[in-house]
Amino acid sequence: MNQVPSNNTEIVSVSDINNLAKGLLERDLSNVWIQGEISSFTAHGSGHWYFTIKDKKSSLSCVMFKFENQNIIFEPKVGDELILNGNISIYAPSGRYQFNVKHIEVFGEGALLKAFEELKRKLDNEGLFHADKKKDIPPLPRSIAVITSETGAVLRDIINVLRRRSPFIKLTLIESQVQGKTADQEITSAIRKANNFSEFDLIILARGGGSIEDLWCFNMESVARAIAESELPIISAIGHETDFTISDFVSDLRAPTPSAAAEIISQQHSNLLDSISRLKNEISNIFVNQIKNLKDKLKNKSALLRHPGERLRETSQKLDNLELRMRDLLSNISLGKKGSLETNLSRLKSSSPLTLIKTQQNRIKVNSVNLNNSIKVNIEEKKKAYLRNISTLEAVSPLSVLSRGYSIITDEEKNIITSSDQLKVKQKIKARLEEGQVLAEVIEKIDE
Repeated sequence: MNQVPSNNTEIVSVSDINNLAKGLLERDLSNVWIQGEISSFTAHGSGHWYFTIKDKKSSLSCVMFKFENQNIIFEPKVGDELILNGNISIYAPSGRYQFNVKHIEVFGEGALLKAFEELKRKLDNEGLFHADKKKDIPPLPRSIAVITSETGAVLRDIINVLRRRSPFIKLTLIESQVQGKTADQEITSAIRKANNFSEFDLIILARGGGSIEDLWCFNMESVARAIAESELPIISAIGHETDFTISDFVSDLRAPTPSAAAEIISQQHSNLLDSISRLKNEISNIFVNQIKNLKDKLKNKSALLRHPGERLRETSQKLDNLELRMRDLLSNISLGKKGSLETNLSRLKSSSPLTLIKTQQNRIKVNSVNLNNSIKVNIEEKKKAYLRNISTLEAVSPLSVLSRGYSIITDEEKNIITSSDQLKVKQKIKARLEEGQVLAEVIEKIDE
C-alpha cells in the first residue's frame, strides 16, 4: 500500500530542491582549491569556458564565466595540469553538479615553458631570429617611442636616465597594457601606431620584472610578428637581466633592463659636446684647405685666360665652316632622296597589283591540280594496303582454322589444351568448332 502524505506535509518542487542544494553547496564548499588535468575543453561563443578536470579516479564538470576568464593570459587545453579556485554549485535548471571556477593557475610552469619553446622553435625556423633580419640602431636618435604602461616605474626610470645623459632626446609614450589577457593586442597596436609616425627613430618596448605569467604577453606570436614587421628598429627591455621572452629574440636589440636600454641609446651630454667641438674644428680645417685649393686653381685658370675678342673670332670662323658643311650635307641628302624616289617609282610600275594577282592565280591552279592528283594516288595506295591487311588477318585468324575442320579445346578454367599431358581421365573439356561448342569428358588418353 502506497504511503500518502498527510495534509500537514510540505511538498516542494524540483526547482526548490535544486536551489536548496545549490545554497548548501555554495555555503559549505566555497573558496575551494582543486588540482586536476583537463580532459575536455570548450570555449563558447559567449566567452564562457566549459571544461572537465579529472584525476585517476574521478572527473568534475567546470565552468568559468567570461567576466572571470578575461584576465587569464592563456587559454587552457586538453592535457594541461591546473590548480583551480572557486566554489561547488548546482546548475539549477538541470540539477547538474559543477565547479564554478574563479581563478586558474598552471601546475608548475611546465605548460607555459613548453608553449614558449614550441613558439621559439617555430619562429627560429622561419628565420625571425636571424642576424640578417636585425635593423641597425641609430647612433644618435632624436625621437624615441616608448611602449609601456603609464603607471609603472619603467617609464620614470627611462626618463631619468635620458634626462641625465641625453636631455635633447625627445621621448614619446605610446601607452599599452603590459600584462593581462588583452595586453598582446594593445602592444601590437602600439607598434603599428609608432610606425605610422615618421618622426620616430626607434622604439623601446619596456616592462619591469615579473613571473612567467606576468610576462606572457611578450611571448605571444602576434607580438613577435608585429616586432618582425616593424620598419622602425625595436629595443626589447623586458623584465630583469635573467628574464628572456620571445620578444627579446625577435627584436633588433635586447637590453637587460629598461634603464639599460636608455643608457644604450644615450650618450653623456659632456661627451657629446666634446664630439661636436671636435667635429667643428675638423669641418673648419676642411673648409680652409678647400678655399686654399680653390684660390690656387683660380690663379692657374687666370693665367690661361685669353682675350674675349680672339675667342669671338674663332667662334665666328667655326660657325662659317659649319654653315658650309651643312649646305653640302643638305645637297647630298637631296640628291640621294631624288635617286631613291626614281628607283622606287620604277619598281612600283613593274610591280603592278594586277600582274601579281594573275601570277598568283596561275600558281594556285597548278597547285590545285597537283593536290588533287596527290590525293587520288594516296587514296589508292591506302585502299590496296587495307585489302592486303584484310587478307593477312583472315589467313591467321583462329576462326579461319576452325572453318577447315579443326577445333580449339579448353579445360574448365578456359586454358587451351595443346598436349594430352595437360588432361586427366574423366576431366571435363570444351571443344569450340566453327559453329557451336561441345562439352566432353576424357575417357582415355592415347599417347602416339
